[in-house]
Amino acid sequence: MGRTLLILLLGFSASFGILAFSRDRRTVESVDRMVSRYSNYSAKNTSASGAYIALNKLFVDQTWRGPYNSIFLGNDSISVSVVDTAPNRISIVAEGHNPNLKDSTQAMVFDGVFNEFAVWAKDSVVNVTTMDSLNNTNLALLMEDAPYMPEINKAGLISEATAQNNVEIGNFNPPNGYPNGSFYYFLTTPNVTHVTGDLFVQNNRTIYGIYIVEGDVNIQSDGLVRGVLYLPNAASEVHHGGSGSEFGRVNGGIVTWGTIDGDAYNIQVRHWPSYLHALVSNYVTNNPPMRVIAWK
Repeated sequence: MGRTLLILLLGFSASFGILAFSRDRRTVESVDRMVSRYSNYSAKNTSASGAYIALNKLFVDQTWRGPYNSIFLGNDSISVSVVDTAPNRISIVAEGHNPNLKDSTQAMVFDGVFNEFAVWAKDSVVNVTTMDSLNNTNLALLMEDAPYMPEINKAGLISEATAQNNVEIGNFNPPNGYPNGSFYYFLTTPNVTHVTGDLFVQNNRTIYGIYIVEGDVNIQSDGLVRGVLYLPNAASEVHHGGSGSEFGRVNGGIVTWGTIDGDAYNIQVRHWPSYLHALVSNYVTNNPPMRVIAWK
């Protein structure tokens, strides 16, 4: 009995020793994992903070291009590079460093607003010529496959068109000079017309104001829109609608979720800042000078 009890006691002692060793090893491994995970999160958070710092500096000063380097917290440090990669596009690369790990955050910023362009299209643009307000050809005023679409107050436009009695149900073929021979309804308030179908601008006719068009826009030879065309539907198209040597023309701007195609002819769009400003000041409350269009 005594020998058996001694063997049992020795067995228990060995088992507890093994368990204690195993527990200590798991504790060490757990601490190692926790430290590694903290270092990873810390580096990632630091790099993200660096990107936010760069964005803030850009919003304060659009000409700022860095670089930026700083100790962020404890042993974490930030390094940021800011580079113009294409017209109106700024690349931000922020790295977070600590003694164990390095992580990076990348952001792409669009530098500019939609009303600085004669054409702003979410989809494709074909056979269109853009010009500045002095009538000089400037293809940089054309934005195809736009990186974002502006938040235009469609309900506000429709409400104003209703108040002005300029709501056209179905397809609309306005007379020359529609609606009153001017872009403006009264003082600085623009004319607004809501067309629930297609809009036709016939040969040698000139129409005025802001047009919100649910269907297509057909501009025939030497037809002219003095104002802004806004097409909020992706299925809509702006196109040249007839034969002849003259262009379809827009003096103002086009903002569309759909396509623009001058067909076998051409549509000329002349940037007219005051008309686009009238749209922005009345119906676009959120139009920041920069937007983040990619983040990873």
